[in-house]
Amino acid sequence: MLTAISNKTKYISKISTYILHVSDCLINRQKTIVNVIGIKPFFDVIEISLFIFKTKLVKILSNIFESISKFRIVTISAFSL
Repeated sequence: MLTAISNKTKYISKISTYILHVSDCLINRQKTIVNVIGIKPFFDVIEISLFIFKTKLVKILSNIFESISKFRIVTISAFSL
């Protein structure tokens, strides 16, 4: 069974939203499409310091959104490695 997975961002109510798009065929050959909306992206930072990672991420995102007020970064320390 082949499952097609893609992702994209789309503006919904003037907010950039990440959408995970999953499609497949059922046993009776009907096509199914599932759009998962509202996923908050996260990163596991291992190789570099958190400060350097945040600095690079803010630079990339501010170039994309042309502002630093359209996103926020939250540090969550959930699991130690």
